[in-house]
Amino acid sequence: MSEPFHIIPATSKAPLFLFGDHASKHIPARYDNLGLSGDDLTRHIAWDIGSETVLRAICARFGCGGIVAGFSRLLIDPNRSNRMESLIPDSSDGTSIPGNQNLDAAARAERIETLYTPYHTALSQQLNQQASPLVVSVHSFTPKPNLGEARSLDIGLLVKHDEGTAQDFKDALYRLAPKLSVGINEPYSAYDLNHTVDFHIAPRALPHLAIEIRQDHINHDEGVTRYAKLIGDALKQLMES
Repeated sequence: MSEPFHIIPATSKAPLFLFGDHASKHIPARYDNLGLSGDDLTRHIAWDIGSETVLRAICARFGCGGIVAGFSRLLIDPNRSNRMESLIPDSSDGTSIPGNQNLDAAARAERIETLYTPYHTALSQQLNQQASPLVVSVHSFTPKPNLGEARSLDIGLLVKHDEGTAQDFKDALYRLAPKLSVGINEPYSAYDLNHTVDFHIAPRALPHLAIEIRQDHINHDEGVTRYAKLIGDALKQLMES
């Protein structure tokens, strides 16, 4: 059985910890690709393209710890409460998901018990081992959903509990890249979908960021290098201030 999470061990005492809820497109064989094929298994509905590569590059730079989910959000979305109807989506951005249709309670419970809960338990354990770090959630967003308008934003910051850290980070980004387009609660709002931060980070009163990067910026090596350095440079300013 594949692992429901992957831990990135810390190699330094840097006061920084990263996590990626939607880093993986992996669907274990027992789910038969949920009845999907082709692009539907690799496009943005399955995962946050590029997010794990950026996250790992930043962890490597600082020697900080991290964790990423090891399963596709098409199976079950770790950034949803386990009571939400959208926890296991019937469809996503216009694509029907056959393997998620009419799931019974046992099938739903199996995914919670084997994927969702182990990831959240491991994340909680990792946070308990940290010394009051700056916690960063790394996501990415599609520049053009099938059922939505095109997005010109470069980076979005989802802000609900820690406006100060988000504003400081935004200011640091603009000092480093004045032409960058950085939005607050774009292209999504932390007041709508923010479960992992609400459940794990806010109760611990940890400084934190939830970063969304446009996927066409980080779906190639050059872009990953650029954005990992840019975000890392801005995080360094925050940690040194």
